[in-house]
Amino acid sequence: MHAAVSLRRSPAEIRRRRLCSVFGLAALILAALLLTSADARERLEYPDWFTPTFYDLPGDLDDAVARGKRGIALFFSAETCLHCVAMARSTFQDPEIVRRLSGQFDVIAVDVFSDVEMVGLDGEMHRARELSEHERATFTPTLLFVDASGERMLRFVGFADPERMTVILDYLDSGAWQGESLRDYAARLQDEEGRVASPPAADAELSGFQQPPADLAAQRTANPRPSLVLFERDGCEECQRLREQILEHPSVQEELAGFHALQLNTDHGGIVVLPDGRHGTAGALAAELDLAHRPGLVFYAEDGQEAVRMDSTWLIDHSGQLPDATRQDLLAAFLARLDYVASGAYRDWPQYQRWRAQRDRAQASDG
Repeated sequence: MHAAVSLRRSPAEIRRRRLCSVFGLAALILAALLLTSADARERLEYPDWFTPTFYDLPGDLDDAVARGKRGIALFFSAETCLHCVAMARSTFQDPEIVRRLSGQFDVIAVDVFSDVEMVGLDGEMHRARELSEHERATFTPTLLFVDASGERMLRFVGFADPERMTVILDYLDSGAWQGESLRDYAARLQDEEGRVASPPAADAELSGFQQPPADLAAQRTANPRPSLVLFERDGCEECQRLREQILEHPSVQEELAGFHALQLNTDHGGIVVLPDGRHGTAGALAAELDLAHRPGLVFYAEDGQEAVRMDSTWLIDHSGQLPDATRQDLLAAFLARLDYVASGAYRDWPQYQRWRAQRDRAQASDG
């Protein structure tokens, strides 16, 4: 005969259950708030014409070639990457770009945060996030074009609008990628088509930035600091808005006090020395560095070695347009890049988005 089990609970048990209910409700509310916040952020949706992958890139390449394609294009991206969203909404919706790109390449999405296992082009197994590092996709978006033999034709880092993507596809179509940089190819096209005279820049000197002549190599030796070199040109609207919305912002100016900062205009003269010892005019240095875009920003570590660069359109909204006012997400992203270089994190975390995600989580938990 079994003893009767009492259904009455002690006062302590009642209090415990009430606390659990309260904390459980609080957890649900917090989760709901976090979900709402996350949902409110712009998120990447891949175009439906992208090619599904079986996580076997050599197999994907063979399949593409068997169907008459030139090869594959890997789109390294992240779900909340503003510039990835902008490409998905603008460039990858342009009918002519879609026709040409999908007609020549199977475009495959690779999430730089994913742990899914993939066979890389080297035949080795990698997690997707490891593959991004292996293929030097240090920033998102990165487009890596691979031909039928597995050769890397072009690695383009950053946002590309339809006009830039047209130049990229022409560059690949013409075979110029085999012996000429994209920067030189684009410059040659511009020369052949005839350059349009740009109006002079007006009052373009930036607070906290040096002007030519300047010797950053000597300065960093005397006072070790990271450096930032900004390359601009006359008549560059994006350069002007970057100055006004980001570089002149008080929070950026405060962080730049810890950098040697230099502003160069490739349409003007003046000899400078970069932190790595290179010297010459702004135009010659931009060519030597193979910078294709204006504004272009090159970040150097304290030892004078290049750390990272920004060499594509960056100051855009989610539709790929230049914003009319400072966007807090872009401001936070630029401040994060300064921290990425100044802290030396780029050495241990070659994939910037993953470093920033762990840094933001650490800061949130500390707060």
